[in-house]
Amino acid sequence: MRRQIGLISLPRLRHSVNMAASLELDRGVAFLLVPVCLAIGAIGYFSLTAEPDFARPVAVVILTGICALVSRSWPKTHLCFMAALLCALGLLAAKVETWRAGTQMLGSEISTQVTGRVVSLDRMETGRIRLTIDVTSTARPKLRYAPERVRLSARKIPADVTAGSLITGYAKLLPPTGPVRPDSYDFSFDSYFAGIGGSGFFLGNPKLVVSDDGDMPLSARISSSVENAREGIADHIRASVGGAEGEIAAALIVGVRAGIPDDINEAMRRTGIYHIISISGLHMALVAGTIMGLLRGAFALFPDFSARRPVKKYAAAAALFSIAAYLVISGIVVAAERSFIMLAVMLIAVLFDRAALTMRNLAISAIAVIVVSPHEVVGPSFQMSFAATAALVGAYAGWADHRAGKARTPPPKRSLPGFLTRKFLLAAIGLAMTSIIAGSATTLFAIWHFQRV
Repeated sequence: MRRQIGLISLPRLRHSVNMAASLELDRGVAFLLVPVCLAIGAIGYFSLTAEPDFARPVAVVILTGICALVSRSWPKTHLCFMAALLCALGLLAAKVETWRAGTQMLGSEISTQVTGRVVSLDRMETGRIRLTIDVTSTARPKLRYAPERVRLSARKIPADVTAGSLITGYAKLLPPTGPVRPDSYDFSFDSYFAGIGGSGFFLGNPKLVVSDDGDMPLSARISSSVENAREGIADHIRASVGGAEGEIAAALIVGVRAGIPDDINEAMRRTGIYHIISISGLHMALVAGTIMGLLRGAFALFPDFSARRPVKKYAAAAALFSIAAYLVISGIVVAAERSFIMLAVMLIAVLFDRAALTMRNLAISAIAVIVVSPHEVVGPSFQMSFAATAALVGAYAGWADHRAGKARTPPPKRSLPGFLTRKFLLAAIGLAMTSIIAGSATTLFAIWHFQRV
């Protein structure tokens, strides 16, 4: 009897799985799996114990591509080979990014005379100044394989040092540290892809070197101008607000976080709100939403114009330009770059009369991020943001389908206080559910990466 039940249930199970798979493929789920396969390939590359040469990933891509091409007559086999091809492409993208970064990392501790051009400077809460420097030369001893960019701290710097200034000083250089325990945060991994080959501190106060700014490359001049503008805005905020509040305001607006006191940082970490300090999706969405809301409200004041013109597209284009400017002024950090790509895809969808917030657009955003920065796949920022967004899109799409399938009677007439109370309660419930859904989706990642819930 058991064997008969097993024989009967197995074909039924196989048939049900095939029907469900066919239905999902008809709905376009195959495209949603593209970033998943690319991410698997990138994770596989960064999990390797030895660095492969270019020939092997390229050979795997060519082999799986040929297999996918010749297997088009067998749909199931073709899908398997396409998934393998996408995984191979993800691995190749990670290899290309690693080769493109090519950061020269310091091998051991050493003290040397460092001369370089200041890329950025952060004034720490302790009073020290942290400088990111593009190294132009070293001396006493001269390093044969000097890192191109280092991050050094100093007790004091000349008052007229700004981004773009050429400074020199005797410094102790240290190689970027690895994880303190297996699978924990690897500072050297992030330093490599940030182009920082060493860190340390000046043994004395660095000195300003007089140089001709005409020798600076155009890209360095543009970067220095943007960085000086950021510092000017941050200084104005600190002068206007003052104290720890001013430091937090500067972090929220231009991404300068070094001056926030340690006790406040720890308090925000323990309460789970430290993510609001990092320029990311929340800030980008607030900027885009504010610009779109204000412009559409302004266009509504001119009904003749707004009735004849696609004012929603105008507002979306202005929001896209605004978040691009915000990305630049916030320092083009990785989290902001990823959030910009996600929002840009959604705003461009509005320009082409497509739904802005869909799983397909989320997949396009993930593909763009993986192609540009494959190393982000193994970090908590990428994993948590896309997990939360996917959970929210899926949950609210399911709720919308549920409501669309139910017949609704017109709501009874209410007094103004009753109407406002109902709207307030609905908004509060919506915010609470948003927090619960996003928090549930990111809990496992928070446990794994940060060992806290």
